[in-house]
Amino acid sequence: MITFSDPPASVKRILLVEDNLMFRKVFEASLIKAGYSCVACESATEALELLLVETPDLILSDYDMPEMNGFDFRQAVLLNPNISDIPFVFLTSFTDASLVMEGLSMYAIDFINKETPIPVIISKLSNIIKSLQNEHVRSVRELKIAAETLNVKSIPTRSPDISGFRVYFWHKGYLGYPGGDFIDFVQVDQRFCFAFLGDIMGKKWKAWFFTFGFLSYIRAAIRFCVLDNDFTLDTIVQKINKLICMDESLQNILSSLSLLLLDSETGEVHYTGAGDLPLISFRPETTRATTVLSSGLLLGLLEDGFYDQQVIQMKTGDQLVIFTDGMIDIPSDGSKKSDYPFFVSKITPYLGNTESFDLIKTHVLESINDSNQMDDASIIFIEKT
Repeated sequence: MITFSDPPASVKRILLVEDNLMFRKVFEASLIKAGYSCVACESATEALELLLVETPDLILSDYDMPEMNGFDFRQAVLLNPNISDIPFVFLTSFTDASLVMEGLSMYAIDFINKETPIPVIISKLSNIIKSLQNEHVRSVRELKIAAETLNVKSIPTRSPDISGFRVYFWHKGYLGYPGGDFIDFVQVDQRFCFAFLGDIMGKKWKAWFFTFGFLSYIRAAIRFCVLDNDFTLDTIVQKINKLICMDESLQNILSSLSLLLLDSETGEVHYTGAGDLPLISFRPETTRATTVLSSGLLLGLLEDGFYDQQVIQMKTGDQLVIFTDGMIDIPSDGSKKSDYPFFVSKITPYLGNTESFDLIKTHVLESINDSNQMDDASIIFIEKT
């Protein structure tokens, strides 16, 4: 299968769908000369196969093609939620007014006449891409202003100070958007501190909007249980889940959750998970990383989430790593692949070091950028001192 090469993050990738060999070759060369990465398909069928594994920044499609015309191709793209948001432009010599209106009614950004000089077409595409970039920047800015105005935060400003433990966290939103990941700490007293991390299913505005409903229930359930002197995590998570299932505004909205209770007196870390990734546990005495797995279901999935509680006895130098799936979702031939073992292998060489988190941040986390990030990425790192 034809695929894109791996261009720098700043280079935009265009999928050209064109059955005319001569025009396809000339236009592909012109796009590359203009600084774009381009892959050309001779049919809509081939393009749909490519889109299963590639995610271009823009689709440029002819209308009159054998087997499947451009309109049918556009409808197929719209029906696939994984690719329906990719900007789409028609490029064709068929410019009848009714055809143009029909094409634009399918949420195409533009309908460009193929007889237009190629430099002008590329200039039009450059303007479209620039406008989309500006819209993205404006959307991120407005979303952040809204969050600041409402004084709502899904990521804390600093780590808690817990006797006997060092706690670090790191977060990077998908493409700069405030997203569905959340991190928080609830310090009860000098002995106990709750730490939790979750991921609302979805990206950007939708996930961000529901984050604060989940956060409110989690914080409230923790505080009410503490008032009743109940520190049983599986009970707390079950109450959180029931509240979410009863809330009509959160119906069909799911979230993972890793909830931990750090006990500075005993050195224990109590843990309950809801549809989360296995925790990574590192003990210097064994010099290897192991996983701690919870069987609890995602919050909001069923009223009874079947949550369990595990107790991890931490000794000096022991480390725990908790993270969302944005850490393990990596690009693979233009699509997304989840690779938990790969992430574990990336951070394992830095575990057991006195500066483990700084090393992980420098060598792993800071390499996450717009070219390889597929979702919000968040991590909590805990070390017993």
